[in-house]
Amino acid sequence: MTFDENISRILVTDKEYDMPFSKGLLARSLSAAGMKPSESYTLAREIERDLTEQNVLKISKDELRRRVYYTLINRDYEGIGEKYLLWRRVLKKHSIIILVGGSSGVGTSTIAFELASRLGIPSVIGTDSIREVMRRSISKDLVPMLYESSYTAWTALRRSQWEEQDTKGMHLLGFERHVEPVLLGIESIIDRSLTEGTSVIIEGTHIVPGLMGEKYQSMPNVIFLNLTLSSEEIHKKRFTARAKVSDRPLERYLENFEIIKEINQYIVEKSKENNVPVIENVSISETVQKCLEIVTERFSNLTDEPIDSDFY
Repeated sequence: MTFDENISRILVTDKEYDMPFSKGLLARSLSAAGMKPSESYTLAREIERDLTEQNVLKISKDELRRRVYYTLINRDYEGIGEKYLLWRRVLKKHSIIILVGGSSGVGTSTIAFELASRLGIPSVIGTDSIREVMRRSISKDLVPMLYESSYTAWTALRRSQWEEQDTKGMHLLGFERHVEPVLLGIESIIDRSLTEGTSVIIEGTHIVPGLMGEKYQSMPNVIFLNLTLSSEEIHKKRFTARAKVSDRPLERYLENFEIIKEINQYIVEKSKENNVPVIENVSISETVQKCLEIVTERFSNLTDEPIDSDFY
């Protein structure tokens, strides 16, 4: 029997199903606990090798977790070991809803997908997609701002509203009117996820603390994160990079960059007012790590509600 053939026979058992041992799943769990991805995969490979050398063909998920934990402790990864157990306990018993907000171009989609990969959360929903659904439900005559971009929504305001605002106030009022119907869709997705016990990450510029229902900010397993970019140079470079891999026109973003900056500052201020963490997203790896630390800290407030997880 070859090494690979023996590995394929290792089964991880749970109450309701068995699944083949996966280095990828284990490495992802370790990464979520704060271990570097390269180190996570190396440790997962060593545990796989130990199981093979000991002729272990079947192991319970709980026993595997104990092995992983004590391996971490023996390698002087005590902090990561404690976080590993915390993640396993919480993800087994709770649905987690992570909301990643920020203005156009700050990188919410990139960070959301990185977090989903680390945490094993299968669903990432962009608020632009939710906006498209809401456009099919609400006519343009009723809410014309919904049919504009977040930074051009002010152009759809009634002329009387223009007269009541200065230029910046008009831009932000248009943004708020644009966001409000999308929030209805976001809140519906959160409600359904909580009811069904499923985890989801929602990302996009329409996630604005203080505009969403107050009840969501008091829920320990609904976690708000706000991304920002203080550097205009880096922010503009993000738009340039985006334009190279999508059909979104660079010129449109650059022409409206000052308004996007105003929206960014507005979201940052609303986040601070509502005690939502604001994270400078210059380095993707550092931002992901900071987000994981924030989420881990919030886990300590969760109560026990049984929900299963596909994590080791």
